[in-house]
Amino acid sequence: MQALPLVHARIEALLNDEADKSARERSLEIIRGALGDEVAEMVLAETVPEYSPIEDALNELGKDLHKQKMPTEVVQQVYTGKLKPDVLTLAMTLDQYEAYKSDSPRAAKEIGQRVERLRTDMKSVFDKQKLKYTPLTDITRQDANDLRDHLLSRVSANSAVRMLGVVRTAINHVIVEHSLTIPNVFTNLKIKGAGATKHDRLPLSDDQVVTLETAFSSNDTAWALYVTLRDTGSRVSEVSGLRVKDCDLEQQCLHLVATLGEALRPTTRSVLCHSRTLLPQPWQSWPKVRTRRHPCFQTMPRTEALTVVQPC
Repeated sequence: MQALPLVHARIEALLNDEADKSARERSLEIIRGALGDEVAEMVLAETVPEYSPIEDALNELGKDLHKQKMPTEVVQQVYTGKLKPDVLTLAMTLDQYEAYKSDSPRAAKEIGQRVERLRTDMKSVFDKQKLKYTPLTDITRQDANDLRDHLLSRVSANSAVRMLGVVRTAINHVIVEHSLTIPNVFTNLKIKGAGATKHDRLPLSDDQVVTLETAFSSNDTAWALYVTLRDTGSRVSEVSGLRVKDCDLEQQCLHLVATLGEALRPTTRSVLCHSRTLLPQPWQSWPKVRTRRHPCFQTMPRTEALTVVQPC
């Protein structure tokens, strides 16, 4: 009895997988299961002889499927032994693009999350049937505008640009892969408010850095983190995960390594010191504070760099 929930989940997964298959895929699987691999390969190659026992067997199998009230598209393809090309839909477009981009576990996770969010938004706009069954050739500019307006109702303009960019790139991918001659209706969508604004997170000015020094100087831990961020240009997530062994005093560098569940991007880079490290710092005139500073954070010449390396 304890295993029933797990069994139920597996059955649901099998049913969902079956529902996601196209009529062509289901027809071929039925032929392969009922008549064997050789017949299935002949159907794929379109080499089934007319008026042959194989054609008769396909006809009989199609009649049996009709009695079982299988979908008409499946029955027709099995009965005739001629598979129809799959209709390329938005759902298939996203699936193919996701498979293409998933060349590593990390990439698969990243693109999978993006595509899943897009599917959710598309279902809200187009409904599941249109997303899954409407040919890509029947998707109009108005459909693209509707998706844009829906995204703008819940995310910022810049986020909408990024999300629509995934759809546009996915369609461009299948257009090239399948040698299609259709226009990409998601190209050049007008999105008001997209672009740089005064609220964007931009690099701090020197005046802002001076202001921050006063706020951070009273706490040793906060000061060490602040100086490292200021002088190396590292990310907060990289610096907050530093260990003692990552501070190389001999080489006067910090080794930024990926922590569990995170990765550096780019994986290897050299970060020059901030230009202000060449000038006298306000805190350098405070002997009490200066003695608490780690040697790793001392001023370095402009020509030296903090080398970022990956773990061996």
